[in-house]
Amino acid sequence: MKITKTGGPFPFTVFLGAFLLFQIQPIIGKYFLPWFGGAPAVWLTCLMFFQLLLLGGYTYAHFLQRLPSGRQSALHVGLLVAALVTGGLLVFAWGSPILPGASWRPVAGSERPTADILRLLLISVGLSYFLLSTSASLLQAWSHRIQPERSPYIFYVVSNTASLLALLSYPFVVEPHLTIREQAWIWSGGFLIYAVLCAVCSSMVRNVPEIKQKECIQSETHSKRHPILWTLLSFGGVLALMAVTNQMTQDIPPVPFLWILPLSIYLLSYILGFMEKLRGWQDVYVYLLLCAFGAAWYLMRGGLELEIRNQIAAYSFILLAICLFCHNALYRAKPDPKHLTGFYLCISLGGALGGLFTVLAAPFLFKGYWEYQLVLILSGALAVYFIYTDAETRKTFRVVRHAFPVLLAAFAVFLGSGIVKELRRSVYIERNFFGCVRVAKEINNGIPIYSLLHGKINHGMQIDHPKFRTRPTTYFTANSGVGLAMQLKQQNPEPMRVGILGLGIGTLAVYGRTGDVYRLYEIDPAVIKLAQNSPWFSFLKDSKAGIEVVQGDGRISLERDPANRFDVLVLDAFTGDSPPAHLLTLEAFGLYLNHLADGGVIAVNISNRYLDLLPVLVQVRNHFNLNAAYITTPGDMKISANAQWVLLSRDAEWLRQPAIAQVDSLKNQMVRDIRPWTDDYSNLLSVMK
Repeated sequence: MKITKTGGPFPFTVFLGAFLLFQIQPIIGKYFLPWFGGAPAVWLTCLMFFQLLLLGGYTYAHFLQRLPSGRQSALHVGLLVAALVTGGLLVFAWGSPILPGASWRPVAGSERPTADILRLLLISVGLSYFLLSTSASLLQAWSHRIQPERSPYIFYVVSNTASLLALLSYPFVVEPHLTIREQAWIWSGGFLIYAVLCAVCSSMVRNVPEIKQKECIQSETHSKRHPILWTLLSFGGVLALMAVTNQMTQDIPPVPFLWILPLSIYLLSYILGFMEKLRGWQDVYVYLLLCAFGAAWYLMRGGLELEIRNQIAAYSFILLAICLFCHNALYRAKPDPKHLTGFYLCISLGGALGGLFTVLAAPFLFKGYWEYQLVLILSGALAVYFIYTDAETRKTFRVVRHAFPVLLAAFAVFLGSGIVKELRRSVYIERNFFGCVRVAKEINNGIPIYSLLHGKINHGMQIDHPKFRTRPTTYFTANSGVGLAMQLKQQNPEPMRVGILGLGIGTLAVYGRTGDVYRLYEIDPAVIKLAQNSPWFSFLKDSKAGIEVVQGDGRISLERDPANRFDVLVLDAFTGDSPPAHLLTLEAFGLYLNHLADGGVIAVNISNRYLDLLPVLVQVRNHFNLNAAYITTPGDMKISANAQWVLLSRDAEWLRQPAIAQVDSLKNQMVRDIRPWTDDYSNLLSVMK
């Protein structure tokens, strides 16, 4: 059988497989994000799942090489057929080959969100993703059997280039122009083409004589293998990816762009690190690592005060520097092609361990998101190791090599002191699937003030003094948009029903009167515990209204509630510094209006450092033919915060009351024109400040 110099269908099959492998990640992650309250951990759990299946795919490819070519081909083609049949059956069950129907959403207040996500991912894309994950190693191994004189490592660059294109095309090409269901169908069509091409490749390797394969293996020269080092370097890269992504999305809303950017940088570092022409750049990567430590120091000193673009750029540089160092070192330690699948197996093992550590181990080991500090120290330790053990690196840094452990120790002390300072300022810290919350204490004129913090974002504050304990603070002061709405509605002596999506510390309950009913929806059990039963916050306990707290995502819980007839419905659910996108879609507001009483008002908190959400609410107003007011109030940055509220109502006369009309600035705003957000379409890039 004559094999062409181009490698036949192998390069394109590897390219398509890698493209589909990474394109499905933002598609399925975005689809499941609203089901779990928009928490950053949704994406990290998805990443862990993908890393585990990647390990499974590489393990499968590694042990498949022990079988005769005919059996390899038959087994792999059989699994491809099974994946296609499964997709066809899911179309009848769900109406989509990969997107589960609404009936598969977990119950509100599920105590096992990580397990729920893994179950949904396994059923929807498990088999197809597993088969795609075998492409990088299996197809390269098959190609090497057919053409042993050619290095198969070039396919690794092809694979990573395709993966990078898949990720970069999503926020700029795919997401803005296609609904989530259209994306799913196009991806499924691409998988069908991949399956056919993969079957063609398997038929080609089936016809290669076994004697040629044995000669190929015997012709390889022996090289050292470093499985522990391969695993550790891969672990460092994935830990950096997940820790930096987690760090980014604590204060910046978790959206596909902020998933894709770190993952793209991670893949770019593989492409550059595995380029033979850049093989000797390890000294440059050590210098970049030192610069990254400087950027990390600067961010920790005052990162929240930086503009969003500068924060993203700084975190991206840190991730690139760590991953370039790890992946270049990985390439320089690569084995001969006869150990190809074992090499990939160690890489995938390190990646899976990085995912498992971040998602499962770190929440039990650390009270805060301290794996970020851990990976900085780990990368520095690896750099010191190579400076002392690698001949080429040692030659460059011989004169100053003893300074590096000292610098690393000083940096570790700085990172540790930051953690100690955070612990000293906090009277309580808890970390779970939905994030890390802590209660900070400060003394102002001898009076204790307690704040609930998520990352660096303040989600509520209470003054511990009898005179001020029932004073509304932060975004909920009497002159804020929601404060005005509450007070104007209270002019009616009849008891009113108030719905609140997002509990915080329950500050709004301070407006409650005897006979009123306040129904609050909160997804995070740690927040509920602090608001209801802690010694630091008492707004719920002190309220005169009847208090009902519902655990679960606010929108999903409302869908399961009977009509509530709320006089005021408040949207104050935040992930980091922004509301989750699924709470701001047209379908969501259609649900809210169904729960609104005649003459009722919806108050939406859009206070935000990074996103201009007013255009989203204007599109909602236009779609439902509502009336709107935009009220901003400056804060003193001590007790009150800069607040931006949008009030929506069918009752135009109610919004024309002087108390609202005099502070409504909507007509003075230059509102950008954007596409309305729906459950199938949302784009936070279009509203970034």
